[in-house]
Amino acid sequence: MQVSITGRHVDLTEPLKAYVDDKLQHLKHSFDHVVDVHVVLSVEKFRQRCEVNMQASGINIHGSHETEDMYASIDGVVDKLNRQLKRYRAKLRRHRGDPVGREIKVSHKVLDMANDKDELTEDHQPETLRHEQIDAKPMSVDEAVMQLELGSRDVLFFTNGQTEQLNAVYRRPDGALSWIEPEAA
Repeated sequence: MQVSITGRHVDLTEPLKAYVDDKLQHLKHSFDHVVDVHVVLSVEKFRQRCEVNMQASGINIHGSHETEDMYASIDGVVDKLNRQLKRYRAKLRRHRGDPVGREIKVSHKVLDMANDKDELTEDHQPETLRHEQIDAKPMSVDEAVMQLELGSRDVLFFTNGQTEQLNAVYRRPDGALSWIEPEAA
């Protein structure tokens, strides 16, 4: 998480920066995929304002709070951001909990192939390095992309809610996302 703090008509002391950073770390614990945070602290007469713009997994979250005490303003904006993140997580759970199609069990194996690219003979069969079974839950493509961005995996198999066929979204080495859909017969 990259945090930048800007001060307008306020001295950014080390204790103030540490307090802001500590409070934002609590947000990171409740939502792992916070990428970039920009904090603006400003003072106008008796009003002390804290504004936070947060980028997390493709969504932008903004919050601001104004009081007569800067520390109270920081606490207030963190509370607002926490409520917004809870609402977002609840929205994700609602989408996950409402299956559109049927769930499919998917199995895949990682094989150790021959080094010399020869055809497989009966004496040399590939060795199974890893075997996994995955539940391909029903969801839309948009939900699958959101789940992939929120999760730590690079590949997500799912049952497409519209076609009820097995689909996959994956993260390419350049960071872009791709979608695999079987061709209609």
